[in-house]
Amino acid sequence: MFSSILKNPPLRLFDVTLRDGLQSIPRIYSLTEKMELGLDIVANKNPRAIEIGSVVSHKTVPQMKNSLEFFQSFSASYGTSNNLDIYVLTPNLKNTQIAINHSVCNYSFITSVSNTFQTKNTNLTIGDTKIELKNMIDLVKTTREDNKIKLYISCVAECPIIGKINNHTILHEIMYYYHTHGEHISNLCLSDTCGTLRFNDFKFIIDSLVEKGVELEHFGLHLHQQINFDNVKNIIIYGMKNGISQFDVSYIPEIGGCSVTMNNPSGNLGYEAIYDCL
Repeated sequence: MFSSILKNPPLRLFDVTLRDGLQSIPRIYSLTEKMELGLDIVANKNPRAIEIGSVVSHKTVPQMKNSLEFFQSFSASYGTSNNLDIYVLTPNLKNTQIAINHSVCNYSFITSVSNTFQTKNTNLTIGDTKIELKNMIDLVKTTREDNKIKLYISCVAECPIIGKINNHTILHEIMYYYHTHGEHISNLCLSDTCGTLRFNDFKFIIDSLVEKGVELEHFGLHLHQQINFDNVKNIIIYGMKNGISQFDVSYIPEIGGCSVTMNNPSGNLGYEAIYDCL
């Protein structure tokens, strides 16, 4: 059944426990605790890639304070084994340069289809973000051509501040990033920030992308838990049928979400949710 569902490459799971998961809870994990959790994830789930932290303001997201130290310890253990790609999130050009100075190879960048969300989350408008992203991508690729870049496109259904986003607005923004930066981005990740993406809206977006000739092999999905799992399952399967093979998952699905913009973020999608769809 696996091969009959997948149109393009095999399933690729991207673990976000150590970044999106841990940033959403008050408890601050020590470096030792993060290493133990990372060891468990790799040993028990063997993801294709893992995001281990972010270079952000310690005052805003104190859970990420030791991310660069953790990156150096973790990459020393797994950087050249298990075919594991290790990512660090950097929200702007200044922090991307800091990560480069610490020998980070793979980067997660963030944008949104909601200007309100992007401004609150990063202190940059969408317009400013587009200018910043070009400079960030140029910096990363100039440093080392084979550095990988993941771009989160947040709020592909709803903004936690202003509500539902029009599907045509979402489609327009996706097409901008696909045409402008697609050749440099290995994972263009559609992020359902609020966990409210509905199958019919997702189908409209995917069908429209396919009609425009977009190849979805390098697209990914970042989903959050929903009350109606059948809806999530339909989204995952329809994405697979159309060539999407990259999915964000969490070893601890009860946690996850944007703590900067949401009071009660919903948990990330767990590994088992993806397995159930197969």
